Amino acid sequence: MDVYEISGFQTGVENSGVNFLDPADAFEFIKNGYIYRQELLSRKGFSQFGNRLAGETRVLGIFENVLPNEDKELLIIDKLYLYKYNTGTNQFDQIPFNSADPIVDFGIAANDAYVSGTTYLTKDGLQRFVFTGKGMDDIYFYDGTDVKRFTNAVDNPDYEAPPEGALIRATKIVWFGERLNLFVPVIGAITYHQGMLYSGIRDNSGKGDKFNVVGAGLISADTYELMKGQNVLGDMMILNFQRSTWSIEKTRDVFNPYFIRKIPSVLGTDSTFSTVAWNYTVKSIGKTGLIDTDGRQSLRFDNKIPYFTRDDVDQNEFELIYGGLSRDNAQFMFSYRDAASQLTDTTQDKVLCYNYEEKTWSVYDQRFSVFGQTDEGQNLTWNDIDETENPSWAEMDSTEEIWDKIGIGESTQKTLAGDNEGFIYQINTDYDDYFVNISGITQAASAVITVDPSAFKLYDRVVIMNVEGMTEINGAIATVTASTDTTITVNINSTGFTAYTGGGIVSKTIQFEAQLTTFNPYRDKGRKVYVSHMEFLLNIDSGDVTIEAYEDEEESPFKTSHLIPNTDTTRKREWINVPIDQESNFMNFRIKRESFNTQTIISAIRIYASQGAYTSG
Repeated sequence: MDVYEISGFQTGVENSGVNFLDPADAFEFIKNGYIYRQELLSRKGFSQFGNRLAGETRVLGIFENVLPNEDKELLIIDKLYLYKYNTGTNQFDQIPFNSADPIVDFGIAANDAYVSGTTYLTKDGLQRFVFTGKGMDDIYFYDGTDVKRFTNAVDNPDYEAPPEGALIRATKIVWFGERLNLFVPVIGAITYHQGMLYSGIRDNSGKGDKFNVVGAGLISADTYELMKGQNVLGDMMILNFQRSTWSIEKTRDVFNPYFIRKIPSVLGTDSTFSTVAWNYTVKSIGKTGLIDTDGRQSLRFDNKIPYFTRDDVDQNEFELIYGGLSRDNAQFMFSYRDAASQLTDTTQDKVLCYNYEEKTWSVYDQRFSVFGQTDEGQNLTWNDIDETENPSWAEMDSTEEIWDKIGIGESTQKTLAGDNEGFIYQINTDYDDYFVNISGITQAASAVITVDPSAFKLYDRVVIMNVEGMTEINGAIATVTASTDTTITVNINSTGFTAYTGGGIVSKTIQFEAQLTTFNPYRDKGRKVYVSHMEFLLNIDSGDVTIEAYEDEEESPFKTSHLIPNTDTTRKREWINVPIDQESNFMNFRIKRESFNTQTIISAIRIYASQGAYTSG
């Protein structure tokens, strides 16, 4: 009997005959889970960060603004307003408009009209955050108090327009090379689809706000393709186009401060905000694949999922894709609209994740519009825990807060995400999604649950807990059949239940699934594989995990087993045996679990196999 082990502890073949398999090559796909430090885990959930934005509309940008004293502040932009996070109140305060040319709101209409912004201090070194986007009618700035127009002479006396005409807006904006740089600028009635407009060098005379001085100019790539992304990569900027990649590099010529060149590339980028820079590379998404650029060349890194962007992403909504990075679990994240989306509104409903340490892929069921990062947050101590501020804190079995993280929240870096409803979330913090408090439940054929403002959607799977009075509903897992901001209707007949009297929480469950790569190590010898049994090294607090065994591309499993760890032990994890006793041309194994309060962690999987009969062909 041969032993094949998928393990993070060893690779190759051991003297005892154990064949160690690399987890990166052992899984066909992972849903709502990931491999981290070579352990298979169901993903952590997310928790709401701050209050719902006053505009109650789509979040289009999450930014960290660096202040002159090097402190940072968290800024959020939705379709209407700019907000600043208030650490003391854990609230997002709406920033007022105060321009000489009055502003009612940003009035952004399209869901793919994301906003780009950058810290850009004034000539006097005072704080300023400059932002714009293709859905905006101007370039704006935040001076620490108000939102004003960057190109208005009263709001910004130092501004001077480029020689080509009045500057209207741009798709992206960044501080680089000691100056302000705008990509795909709109100047007068012309959109420069291949261009970058740059100001003079920022100094105490105000040249950094002028586009008609020495050192300012407009540079364009020599291509007909549309620019579809930009990122700073060390001392250069990477420009992503539809079928090519270019770089902007600094020169020592004050009259021509930048040099543009083409980088060899196998394909291009089709989603402007899919680009993410980390560890000296820029990753982005095109309709024919995902590419990785290091400034010298652009190569595909999606060899394991070569047709994903073509088959799984909604081709008509490709510009919705937004890229992000989570250092917590070493993942690049790309939020996209699924080609088979059930959502009625046009937004994203999936996140494609690439683990850059393990080189593995997974898909999350999450509806995020944008990603960002912050060091901001409430730094709570035990004396601050008060149910009057948050009712869930009165319940010891609440999963909204991670108790061992109390007191370190403010100083840790967090990965944030926004959604289509004006909510901000901190991801990788909890084990449930869209956690919210209940204030009422009807006795009806389809129970209607009244909740705090939330973002539940049709077809969500939710769990209900800690309800008083209608205790029959506690622990029930149901499907959302209708929803508003403050109610969800579920497929639970509560007609005969006891009347609701108070309390309760509801959260979306996490449906974890992982499929191993088709298994038959004897195929090259013309033999079938006989699998005697499997063993799983499972954390004892992982809950009930389902294992399904399939053979020869059958749609239904020939065996279903359950891993139920023994929680009455001092050990952290235990081996659990699953009998298989089957011979086939090849086999597939799926791991499943629907969870709402724990994380599944599998440290190793062993398959006990031997050669079977000769294959039929």
